[in-house]
Amino acid sequence: MGIQKLASLIKKEAPESISAVPPRDYRDRVLAIDASVAIYQFNAAIPTIINRDGEDLSALQGMFYRTVYMLENGIKPVFVLEGPPPALKHRKGNSDGKSTPGHGRRDDLEKMLRYLGVPYIQATGEAEATCAALVKHCLAWGTVTEDMDALPFGSTRLIRNLKANNLGNVEEYNLPKLLKLLKLSPEQFVELCILLGCDYSGKIKGLGIKKALELMQKHGSIERILKTIKKDRIPADFRYQEAKQLFLQPSVVDVSRVQLNWRAPDEENLVQFLSHEKHLNETKIRTKLAKLRAIQQPKEKKTPKKRSAQSSLSDPNNQKQPKMTDFFMAKKKSQKQPQRRAARLTKSGKSMELPVP
Repeated sequence: MGIQKLASLIKKEAPESISAVPPRDYRDRVLAIDASVAIYQFNAAIPTIINRDGEDLSALQGMFYRTVYMLENGIKPVFVLEGPPPALKHRKGNSDGKSTPGHGRRDDLEKMLRYLGVPYIQATGEAEATCAALVKHCLAWGTVTEDMDALPFGSTRLIRNLKANNLGNVEEYNLPKLLKLLKLSPEQFVELCILLGCDYSGKIKGLGIKKALELMQKHGSIERILKTIKKDRIPADFRYQEAKQLFLQPSVVDVSRVQLNWRAPDEENLVQFLSHEKHLNETKIRTKLAKLRAIQQPKEKKTPKKRSAQSSLSDPNNQKQPKMTDFFMAKKKSQKQPQRRAARLTKSGKSMELPVP
């Protein structure tokens, strides 16, 4: 589910914190990818892709094309795989629009990423929390996910709509700019997200996005806001303190031990896996990989060799026609001699000089 209507609030109250960015602008940038949300999108797609063995390959094929699309744009993706959700999320019984692949599908995804030369990380909890940790520790430029949870988890940049079939710009949310425009501290922003509705807590009845923002800006904390609200509007599962703790101190991997490396794709093993084992179209896979190879390894321009005068004359393929001076010594021009002049009388009796030929 993420944060309810947070994107709508930002677009209304702080649109300057959102930028339209072409994917090519992320060239040479490391982007942390929330794999769980992407997998959910592909699994929910209609029609599904079933191979001859009855396997659903919607997510595997979708992740292949999306990953190659990022590599074509010079992006360095690192995928973060979802870990076990917090106990509080279990108690709330939330369906948050995520998908954790089964053991077999996870193995397939990891194998494909290895053959593509792309790193991946197994999160200890929520994937977007580990993505945010990578961004905060400068191991990644931003978090790629449709889940707005990445912002209260502290990702300074959230990138949405980065898809292989998207020919336009992506949306980039800038957290520092957002906090400045909303006039909230990071802690107050987390509490605002809890008021809007999140995966870890119930929601106060009748509290819309505009009113929630006004109350947070006026009172500065949920604790003070609750004193102004009738108790019958506060649900029993409104565990805002526990939810706040999960956002501010989530379970994440030890980023100090994370090492990220990218390699050139292992094309033959990738084709063997995707086409021969999983029965995806081999021609399409090879065509996509050939295009990627051409982008990543551009042909070096050959510098033309300088030709000598002799080779220019003897080479029958030389299109430049030789001059006569190439065969004979040019004759030096003689210096001009001063013209001799003769005198001639005019009718008036005056003399004038005439050139002598």
